[in-house]
Parts: sequence; C-alpha cells; structure tokens
Amino acid sequence: MKTKRVHLPILAALLALTMTAWGQPASTFPKCTDRLSTVAVPSAPHGLYVVMFPGSEHRPGVAKYLIHNHVVCGGVFYIIWNQVDRGPGASPRYDWSSVDDRLAPWIAAGKQVNLIVFAAGGQIYSKEKAETTPSFVFDRARSVECPAFGHVPVFWDSGFMSSYQEFMAAVIAKYGSNPAVGYVRFGLGAGGEMFPACFHKLAGFGYSKDVWRKYLFAMLDAEKALDSPKVITIGLNPLSPPDLEFAASIAEHAVEDGIAIGNQSLSANDVRSYNAGKPCNAGWCDLFSKYHGKVPLLLQTWQFNLLAPEDIGPTISEAVPLAISLRTQILEIAIKFWTTGYDPSDRDYPAHHEEYQKAFEDAAKVLGGS
Repeated sequence: MKTKRVHLPILAALLALTMTAWGQPASTFPKCTDRLSTVAVPSAPHGLYVVMFPGSEHRPGVAKYLIHNHVVCGGVFYIIWNQVDRGPGASPRYDWSSVDDRLAPWIAAGKQVNLIVFAAGGQIYSKEKAETTPSFVFDRARSVECPAFGHVPVFWDSGFMSSYQEFMAAVIAKYGSNPAVGYVRFGLGAGGEMFPACFHKLAGFGYSKDVWRKYLFAMLDAEKALDSPKVITIGLNPLSPPDLEFAASIAEHAVEDGIAIGNQSLSANDVRSYNAGKPCNAGWCDLFSKYHGKVPLLLQTWQFNLLAPEDIGPTISEAVPLAISLRTQILEIAIKFWTTGYDPSDRDYPAHHEEYQKAFEDAAKVLGGS
C-alpha cells in the first residue's frame, strides 16, 4: 500500500473508523449486544470476555491492549461477599464500591461486564487472601478450615444458606437493571464454582455426594426464585475423584431451572480427550451437545499458571474452535492468553500471537465483537 498518496490525517481518520487497534476490520464482527442467529440462544449474552480476577485491573497490558480491543466484548469481574456485606446491623448494609470501581473503566469504554460471586473459599483463586465469607455468617453456621481454601462454612447449614440467599437477592437488586451487566454466576462452593471446598474436613459434619447434591439443588432453586432479569450461570466441576454422573445431575437440574451451565477448565486436554472419544472436564462436551439451545453454554479457560507446558501453544488455537463447534456462546479467557495474542511485551507473543489472534477473531465472527 502506497500511503504517501493519501493525506495522512484523512488516512488516520479512516483507520480509526474502520479498523481495530490490531488490524482487524471492526465491520468483520457482529455486535456482542446484537441478537445473533450464529449462537444457540440468540437473546442471551454471547462473546469473548477477559477474566478479571481480583487485582487483575493492575496487570500490564489490560488497559492498553484489552479494554478497547474490538474482539473483546467485556470483562468478567468478581464480587467478594465479605468486601460488600457489612452485616445486618450496618447502615448502609452493603458497600458496592469495590465492585463498581473495577467495572467503571470497562463500562466507560462501552464494554459489557459480568459478575461472579465468591461466597466461600475464594482465596485459592485470588492473591487477595482476606476472608471471603463475612464473619457474621460464621456466627450462624458451623465451619472448617483447610490449607487450600481457608475458613469455609458448612454449606448446607441453614445459617449459611439463608444468609447467602439474602446476598444473592441483594446482588440482583443492585445490578439486575444495569444494562452493561450480562450475566451473574453465584459460586456455590469454592470461589465461583460448585466444588466442595475443604470436603475432607466437611466429612466430619456429614458431607457426602448426596448431601452436596441436595444442597446444590436447593441453591439452584433459590436462584430460579430470584426471577433475575440477568442470566444466571453455574460452573460445573467433576468433584474429587471425578464423577461425571454427579456433574450431569447438577447440569440437568440447572437446565430445568433455566440456569446457564458452564465449566471453568477449558484446555488442550479437552481437545485431546474429545478427539480420543473420552469425556471432557466434568463431561462438558457431552452436556453441551445435549443442552445447546436450551440454556446458554459457557466456558472459562484453565488458568495459565496451572497449565502443562504442552498446553501453552495449542490451548487457544485448538480449544476455542472446539468450544465454538459445541455451541459455546460465552468464552471467558484468561488475561495471559489475551496478552499472548495482543501485547508485544508478552514473552510468548512472538511465537503465538498470530495463531491466538486468528482464533479470537474467528470466534468473534460467530459470537460477536464490540
């Protein structure tokens, strides 16, 4: 292209209107907020999102390369229950500033934001080691401690369940009418998922798979009763040792309640398992084949620092196409994979940015961009 024949200010204006910051024409992508026939549930949220674990807003490259990236529909942000709920005697009871401050730059940039609530055991997912569950809840329910998840309640105690359900209602009351918010996931176990934190210790209080299933069913029914204007999702886990039938029973109940299902462990392992005719993590591949079109389907990438070395290259370029082929319409992508694709200062950028960008952009053509 002989740019010397074009007046530079005019060229710059045209580029700003028609191109993303990274060379992909903005018109290539349908909109994240449009009703799309290319996704299984067109009226529900869809797109590619940045996983913003607490503290991630300070990560290099986020503001420069992601917030204004046209492939990125928005971010996924975490509500730490103990940071918001000051207890039933406080006035005002809830302080949402820790959440709103994280959302503000993204909303100002015209992006969507999604919320994941950490009710217990969230320390393993965050550098913020402060208590996840409010102290007043431990006055109402029994509790245990373990190295991985810290201080957690006996989840099926009525004191925990009623307290958390009250907070769920507060979250929906606060954000249910916010047009920038797409969906909400309430963690029912460790962090934002359904894994039974400290289950070895909980065995002393009667933990079993049947007890855990009964608790999860009750909480899913409580979420349905919220009549939320926003999509509510659940993250499926395989338990330990893995039990695919258990995960399938939770998925079935969630779908019956109109709750979206997903998994937070998308990796190259899923590609290898699927190609070998074996189950994906928590059986999500088979469950997605069964339930697509009934509720939105969601996947989050396995976090980079837990990946095997052989997963670094193919995780995005192979796993994302698999997810799309199985009708996933919401993809929560770890920051590391985004920076590998778009941040030249990332150490893996030279080797993988072309394949990562292609995977993201191909997905955005189906799921939408911004």
